[in-house]
Amino acid sequence: MDVLDQILSKSKPIGETVDFDAQRFKKHYLNKNTPVVLKGYGDNWVAKEKWTLDFLANLEVKNPVSLEIGANNQQETNFVKENLKTYIESIIKEEHKDKKDRAYLTLFNIFDRFPHLKEDVDLSILTQFTRKNNIYAWIGPEGTVTGLHYDSLNNLLAQVKGRKLVVLVAPKDNKNMYISDKFELGATSSEVDINNYDESKHPKFKNVEFFSTILEPGDVLFIPKKWWHYVKSLDTSISISNFGALLFDVLFTETIESIQYSLHCRGYYKKGNCTCHKEVDGKVLSKFS
Repeated sequence: MDVLDQILSKSKPIGETVDFDAQRFKKHYLNKNTPVVLKGYGDNWVAKEKWTLDFLANLEVKNPVSLEIGANNQQETNFVKENLKTYIESIIKEEHKDKKDRAYLTLFNIFDRFPHLKEDVDLSILTQFTRKNNIYAWIGPEGTVTGLHYDSLNNLLAQVKGRKLVVLVAPKDNKNMYISDKFELGATSSEVDINNYDESKHPKFKNVEFFSTILEPGDVLFIPKKWWHYVKSLDTSISISNFGALLFDVLFTETIESIQYSLHCRGYYKKGNCTCHKEVDGKVLSKFS
């Protein structure tokens, strides 16, 4: 049963601000682990005008990119490899329009591949306080979904093109979120699939307090670490996520996760139960290679 509309009908709005002073952002949101929509923070970014689908399609990416099919957090892990230009042209041609589970380019390390594009955005409201930043692009057609999960690092989700619906749940509701055993690097998933909810399996989920917003182009959402979130593209969408690591995160969180991932890749930790590998014809394939 799809309960998204029910959730939205009882959700509270996520707070918004047009005050982009970095010190006040740190004091009121980063330090207090409180989400906020920085309304129009990216309105003057070069990327907002420059980053069209045609522009991205013409970036010279030699190796195929990994596309997630469906919500890998709750469903069976499924991804495919495809040429970036071919994939974006398929979005332009609306080839995904009638598909239930649509291909989604997630965690595309755009600034590692094209460092000069960093000049097109400004994420300094967070990055001036962090010791390390992992920045990725998300590109996909209308209807793509990222299922309920939380990240181990603070996240700035910037909307460049299109609109995205975001539902948040605070860490205080962990007891109602049915934490999944599925391994995901840097994240923890819920067993609950909002678009295929089974009340008999997850009855306590009805007691959760929800917050929601619709991000417009130019909006930036601060998602504090360990806040659950569900994201759905309402239009063809281009977004950026900046996962920022504070000193504690660099020394402890990322160190532990690196060890876990190394053990996982060697088959010693949560083998065969993850969002990063799948088996095809007896061969294990990685989303990251």
